[in-house]
Amino acid sequence: MPKPRPVSCVENGSQSPRRLGGAEAIVIIVVIAVSAALVAVAGMPLLVVLQLLAGAGLTAAVVVGLLTGATSRWMRAVLRALLAPAA
Repeated sequence: MPKPRPVSCVENGSQSPRRLGGAEAIVIIVVIAVSAALVAVAGMPLLVVLQLLAGAGLTAAVVVGLLTGATSRWMRAVLRALLAPAA
């Protein structure tokens, strides 16, 4: 006799959300640790650390976009955000 399969009444056919891999988790942990060290040990203001992280993230987005051949509209939006004056 086959075992009954559990049925979920909220299942909509979509896949479950993807979990982070080991490398992605390590990158996130390192970014948080470096940010905390810059604030605590180096005495950098939190706003400067956040601007540094935002700039690094936008730069990474531009590089990945150039390497993967992203659409021009998406690349223009990222470049505008990267080159916009700081508030």
